[in-house]
Amino acid sequence: MTEINFEVAEALRALPFTRLTHFTPSLNLPSIVADGELRSVKALRDDVRACYRATDLQRLDGYPDKVCCSIQYPNGYYFDIARRKSDVINYPDWVCLLLDKDVVATGGTLFSPRNAAAAGKRPAPGAAGLQACFAPSVLGQGGQTRTRGPRHDPRSPTDVQAEVLVTAPVPLSTIHGIVFPTAAAAEEEYGRLDRFGVLLPDHVQWIISPGMFDKIAIANAVRFGHGLEEAVWLSPSHQAESS
Repeated sequence: MTEINFEVAEALRALPFTRLTHFTPSLNLPSIVADGELRSVKALRDDVRACYRATDLQRLDGYPDKVCCSIQYPNGYYFDIARRKSDVINYPDWVCLLLDKDVVATGGTLFSPRNAAAAGKRPAPGAAGLQACFAPSVLGQGGQTRTRGPRHDPRSPTDVQAEVLVTAPVPLSTIHGIVFPTAAAAEEEYGRLDRFGVLLPDHVQWIISPGMFDKIAIANAVRFGHGLEEAVWLSPSHQAESS
């Protein structure tokens, strides 16, 4: 049974963010569906049967037993680096998973108000750790101070690179959305999963949002509070049901 940090669960009630996000190469999806969970790099590395590509095999944040997530919007700056890594450069298709916000209350989860892999203060547990991600100002990567301006998206952390290190594994049931940069990418991935016989559960919504894969678009959406366009994509099976 998953342990719940009730202090964090209570703190969640005062924070308006609606989800966590997690980038992964799309070739990991069959394993995620088959396992019924999002596993840590350590668990996958220790499992000789696992077929996956980690976004960060080195796990410079020092927590290979956790699943690294972002709050509300993905860490576009990290994604820009991760997709160029030699072990995944031949796999250009990526997706962004949307997780229920309650996942942050999983016992043992840690919070970093800046990029967790950057040198400096270690990620912290508990409500104080979560609330620090929404502080009026945060010392970010490179020694730059990030502040919450008057138009800053209230759902977003002060630093767009703030991270949540969630205790693994994360149940598939907590993933409620999957985001693609284009409709063509969603259609191709649906066909691939259908051929493998590992389609995502019906509760997972398919979404198209080019901005989710653009670090500048994400930064501007947070800074100016205008959000990003997110369009629901209906799979062939859902189209048939609605016709």
